[in-house]
Parts: sequence; C-alpha cells; structure tokens
Amino acid sequence: MSKAKERVVHTRTTPLSSLKRKGKVLASPASGLNMQFSSWINDAIPEVLWSLLAITGLPREDALGSFRRILAKVRENKDALDTRRLEHSRLAELEQSVFNSLFADECAKQDFSIALSPLLLLEALPDRKYWEALLPKPDVERSWSRLAETVARTFDHQSQEATDARWLKITTVAALGKLHLPTSMAERAREFDEYPNRGDMRSVRPSIRALEMSFRPGVANEKRTPWMDEFWQEGWQSTECVLVNPDDEATRANHAALFDQLATLYEALIEHFLETIDQTGIDAKHDACFGLTFYVLQLLFFCLKSTVGQALPGRIALRSAVECYIVLAYLAHNDNPTVWLQFRNYGAGQSKLAFLKRLDQDEVPSFISSELLEQLANQDAWMEFQDIKLGAWADKNLRNMAQEAGEKAFYDRYYDALSGYVHGNWSAVSHAVFGLCLNPLHRFHRVPLPPRLLIDDAVPDLMKIGNLALDKLAHMYPAFKPRLREAHSKTSAEKAAK
Repeated sequence: MSKAKERVVHTRTTPLSSLKRKGKVLASPASGLNMQFSSWINDAIPEVLWSLLAITGLPREDALGSFRRILAKVRENKDALDTRRLEHSRLAELEQSVFNSLFADECAKQDFSIALSPLLLLEALPDRKYWEALLPKPDVERSWSRLAETVARTFDHQSQEATDARWLKITTVAALGKLHLPTSMAERAREFDEYPNRGDMRSVRPSIRALEMSFRPGVANEKRTPWMDEFWQEGWQSTECVLVNPDDEATRANHAALFDQLATLYEALIEHFLETIDQTGIDAKHDACFGLTFYVLQLLFFCLKSTVGQALPGRIALRSAVECYIVLAYLAHNDNPTVWLQFRNYGAGQSKLAFLKRLDQDEVPSFISSELLEQLANQDAWMEFQDIKLGAWADKNLRNMAQEAGEKAFYDRYYDALSGYVHGNWSAVSHAVFGLCLNPLHRFHRVPLPPRLLIDDAVPDLMKIGNLALDKLAHMYPAFKPRLREAHSKTSAEKAAK
C-alpha cells in the first residue's frame, strides 16, 4: 500500500507523535477520560433490532416516518412505559395492549411488517409473543439473510443506519420526559427533534452517538440482559460460517532469477572472505562481520525456496535478519576490538550455559546435541575459563544499539511489527492462523485456516537488508561490489495465463 493510500485509511487515527508516554506505556487519547466502556455490537444491536430491521428494510424516509409516529405513541403511553425504552427486553415487560398501542398501526402496513418479520425467527426474543400477534410468518431462508444484511449494515456504530436507530433511542428517552438538556443546548435539542433536517450533520450525528452511549449496560445504572447474548448465540447456532481467506489472491512468487543471483554473490563473498584473512587465529571482527552478513544471506536463501518468504517463517526470518543487521551496524559503528570480542564471547557463554543446563535435564531438545553445544562453548577457549554473561551482550537493548549506530529509522520500520511473529503476540497469531467469517450473525469472528501463502512477501525486505549488510561489510573490508538486484520474474499465475 502506498503512503498516500495509508494516509487516507488512517485519517481517524491519532499520530504516534501526539501520544503521551506514561512510564512504559504510550497512552491512548482516551486514557485520561473518566469513561465506562460499552459495546454497540454486543449490547445494543440485539436490543434495538426491530428498529434496525426497519431502517435497513424500508426507504430511509419511510422508516424515519414510522419512528416519529411510534414516538408520538410513546408520549401518549409514557405513564404505562415509565422508564421503559423501545428495547426488546423492556418491551417484554409491557402488557399486550400497551405494546399494540405502540406498534399495531405501523405493523398494519405491509412493508413495515414484512421488514420486521425476521424477528419471529428468534426463539429467545424477549417480546416475541407480542410481535407474533402483529407480524406475518417469515420466510425462513430469506429472513435469515435479511437479519444478516441488517447486522452487516449496522455493525459499524457510526453507520448512517446505526445512527438513525441510536437517534430513536435518545428521542424515546426525551419522549418519556427522562432527558433534559440545559438551555444552552436548546438549538441542539431542536436539531435532535427535527433530525435529520436541521443542523450540520457532521456535528449532530456524533452528538447523537455520544448521548446514546449513556443508555448502555455498564453506564450509570444500565444492566445487561440475557437477550444480548442469546441473540448472538441463536445467530451462531442457526447459520453457517462464511469463511474467507484474506490472502486468497496470493500468487506463488517466482524467485528463480534472484536465486541464481544470490548463489553467485554468495560464492563471491566466500572468495572475499578468504582474500581478506590475514591470519588463522581468532579474529572477532572479521568473523563477526562476514558471519552476520552470511547469516542474513542464508535467511534470504531459504526464504527463496518453496516460497517460504510468503509464509509465516518468512516473517520470522526477516525479524532475525533485522536483528543481525542492527548488531552488525552497532559493531561497525564502534569498531572497537573489545566490543567485537564481547559479541563473540557472549555467544560462547550462552552455549556453555545451555550445555550446563542440559546436563541436569532428563529430557533434552532434539534440534541441537550436547556434543555441538560443548564444541561451540569450547571453540575459542576451554569453557572453564569462559564467563557466562546474563542479560544483553552489549548491556543495551536492540533499540538503543540501533539508535547509537544511526539506524533508529531502520529499527522503527521493521522491529515492532515483526517481533510479534517471533514472540507469538496476538496480532501475529491472528494474522498467521485465522481467516474471517463473513457471516454478520457470527460477529465476523475468526476461524483457523490451513497454512497458507500470504499476499505480502518478505523476500524484497530480506534483499534490502542483505544489501545493507553487504554495504557495512564492504566498508570494513573493501572492496566488495556485488549486490542483489531486483529482478522481475513472472509469477506462476502470470505464466499460466499465457
């Protein structure tokens, strides 16, 4: 996605520079407010479902006309209603005669009654018996589709249809005489009364939504009702998942040209390694500089095979390459024999630590042997003379190393999003494992998908990091000029289309 498009997508997001830091937390813009949270989806939609069916099933002007006539009935029956709003759980507390006086006239109109008839599909609907007396028997298959369409169009609490239903909710409270605005808000009261024909809707609509939230569970004395969960449970049990793979359009990348390029470069780098050796003893700088660069190139090599770069392991490989490059940049920036040796000794100490722990374990992992750990720990000096450093090898985290090496911008581009894939953070797990169920009655929940190709490929980023590592190496051990070049290869899908 281009930066221009990203700006359009995120126009409602507070920029990072505007977030305030509190200790180790970047606080959300709303964190300083004394707020109680409520959910339009979980708590409000089920209770105002009849109005949502009306506003999505009728022309808007007709639905709003019905709402106004029902509001007039509310005023006539406010003593019987008391504090009860036009929500299903509260309507169930009325007498049939009061319920009929509110809705019978509108339900006598064919379009209105058909629009609301899907209510009768819902066995747990609190006021179902009242609606049964006024609505026609629904067409089952068509009515479930109508319910799904209604939820889809009102799932976003800021949608026009949702806002219209929320307007009805607050004007019902006003009609019951339970909403009193100060005289300073007289014009806003008139805008609510004449909605949507008075005032600037860019201001009126947010005011409606803000006020409606004060009449939700979790706010003031409002309490949740069983129906709020029963509605979603019925939708889940009565309809099927509609699974979508978000990467369904991913095509298998063909990196054959890049693979050949990398193989040639790798051989040239081996030659450069041999040409720049000036002794056969321990050379911490030479080994680390070449070793970290080769490590990045190996990560790229395996991401080219079997399109690993387009799968979950590609992101894990990319995160490893990011760390390798920052460590290399930090080492090159300091270019101090002590620091190069510190990096090397830390690795040996970690191998010693793993080896010693392994001696006390009854069950050992299969990915590495005790013999190899012992060899790695002893390769420079007998491990009995090796200290084990606990904590970070440079006594600073990766962010600080990047900052000191002048690579903070690089760190910011890659680190946060990629680290989740290594640590199994929820966002990474959600992306890698799940697809979306498009059934609105299932609240667009997530469903596991088989391992899959992802649309976005880690290979281009691994190429960039490989070239950055080569730049650092070439500066330390000139001159090495080969670099990886982007080569457009037709995808398998493009080839198949010919």
